[in-house]
Amino acid sequence: MIKKILVLLMLFTILVFFMITISDFNINTYTKDYLLENGYKETGSQNLITAVYLDYRLYDSIFEAGVLLVTVSGIIFMSKKDDEVL
Repeated sequence: MIKKILVLLMLFTILVFFMITISDFNINTYTKDYLLENGYKETGSQNLITAVYLDYRLYDSIFEAGVLLVTVSGIIFMSKKDDEVL
């Protein structure tokens, strides 16, 4: 019974902390306004979502794929036994 009360108290504390954090959060619209004004001129794409993914986030996506490749290679290398060849 005490464990349940402690768990509920911790969950309530986390919920209150989350609500306080959300209420103090100021939304920054600079990036949205910049993309709406300059997205077509800089990329030439009529679809702004495509422009963001292919032009602005291209390097981010390439590096994410590189990190994934290195991670998978490391896992394969570390899980390989000495007498086993993949």
